[in-house]
Amino acid sequence: MRWKIFVEISRCSFCGFCEHACPTLNYGDFRRQYGPRGRIQAILFALRENLISPETIRGVYTCLECNACSLHCPAKINIAEIIRKFRYLVSSGSITPRPKVRKLMPIIQ
Repeated sequence: MRWKIFVEISRCSFCGFCEHACPTLNYGDFRRQYGPRGRIQAILFALRENLISPETIRGVYTCLECNACSLHCPAKINIAEIIRKFRYLVSSGSITPRPKVRKLMPIIQ
């Protein structure tokens, strides 16, 4: 599953068309990792280099999975499905965050 997620998000050119459709990014004054493009980039770093920060976890878990971003994606990446699969990898222990991040896991799950 990890490889499928990686292949799917590798198609992203980080154009930003998805950003305008995201309700969480439009709702508050969030940082970049709380938008679809930032979440994809955070997942890419997590899969490729095992770089998972508390902000990565918060960013991924604030997604509503409404799929509005996928409708605007020119590469037709199903961003909500990628986030769902990544959440599964984190919660099942396939991707292990650093100890400092692991402390946040009971709160999120």
